Amino acid sequence: MIVRDLMNQQPATIRPGATLGEALAAMAERKVHHLVVTDGEHEAVAGILSDRDLALYYDPAGMTQERWSSATVGQLMSRDPLAIGSGAPLREAARLLLREGVSALLVVDSGQLVGILSDRDFVRHFAVGT
Repeated sequence: MIVRDLMNQQPATIRPGATLGEALAAMAERKVHHLVVTDGEHEAVAGILSDRDLALYYDPAGMTQERWSSATVGQLMSRDPLAIGSGAPLREAARLLLREGVSALLVVDSGQLVGILSDRDFVRHFAVGT
């Protein structure tokens, strides 16, 4: 099997200037844990935002409405996310996820975003056999 067989071909996207509330709403609506951050008229990839990024930002002792509403996706996103080609073997993708300690890889062919592959895609595959 190759990356194309498991990847999500329609990754959820968001702009860098979006609020964290908008990011949470987008994740909840799409039932995803990662948002690809895109910028510019050609939808260039600027980064990736994960639920883990949001959790690390959240500080129960010091979280205020002002702190939460003043931060943007662009401030919290991970820049230069890892990517892999859609034709790469799944074993290579799994090793990259583990070695780098990330939960998702952008799938890029010829410089264009074509999908996203997350650790949950692997779990779903083995749990339901699809």
